[in-house]
Amino acid sequence: MRIAVVSTDKKRVNERFGRAERFLIYEEKANGLILIDERMSEPLFDSFDGDMLDWVADIIHDCERVYMARICDHPARLLSCRGIMPVEYEGLILEINLADEQEAIEHKTVSPKLMLDQ
Repeated sequence: MRIAVVSTDKKRVNERFGRAERFLIYEEKANGLILIDERMSEPLFDSFDGDMLDWVADIIHDCERVYMARICDHPARLLSCRGIMPVEYEGLILEINLADEQEAIEHKTVSPKLMLDQ
């Protein structure tokens, strides 16, 4: 599985989605998460700017999840519609456990279905 992470220090998930200046891209390997790419972005000054949101979503289009400290409803819906699950999480990147599906519930995953139902 490939994931995107929003981080200011490359150690912790500690930044809001809308303030991301870059996305760290990790791949799950047998020995854990491996950093495979760093993709530059620009902060979202208006979370309702559809073109900008699409541009940011294109940057992480090949990721199944994106981990960030916080995300607003509108960007979360757009990501969910594109098949990218937004996960609100604060902690060490290397402690993200992709095999533990319960993690998504415990760390307030924004469920694509829940977002679309609102």
